[in-house]
Amino acid sequence: MCMAVYIAANSPLTLLPWNAASPQFYVAAVDSEDVAARGQFTEAHVYYAGSHEGCGCGFQYGQYPEFEDDERPLKRASLDQFATYLDSVVARVGPIRVFACWEGDQTAPVSHRRDLTPNALRRGDFFFLEREMSVVRSDRLVE
Repeated sequence: MCMAVYIAANSPLTLLPWNAASPQFYVAAVDSEDVAARGQFTEAHVYYAGSHEGCGCGFQYGQYPEFEDDERPLKRASLDQFATYLDSVVARVGPIRVFACWEGDQTAPVSHRRDLTPNALRRGDFFFLEREMSVVRSDRLVE
């Protein structure tokens, strides 16, 4: 089972295509498998955000810090790329929302809510909680 991460905004966002030859962070339009996630949002534009693993599991960098493996640098890179993307998005369109859940839980009720900034994703202990809805605002507005 994989973690699925969705982002939503009131304005269109830039797509970043998946590249199987060089897997890294990507943003895709919500497809027929993920359309149920639209119900979590009031925003008009909903996207799937994926890591180097092709799903959201690669964003779970800080969930199990005791496990050092070959994936840790790739997870760190995926989160850093996601944070950089969020920096540019919130600067352009304002706050966005992110919903993270296990595949199959796209319509399940939200269990956790929090406010984030892109820099939160850069912390060494960051990971998404199950069925978490976050509002992402610019780091510049928080300072």
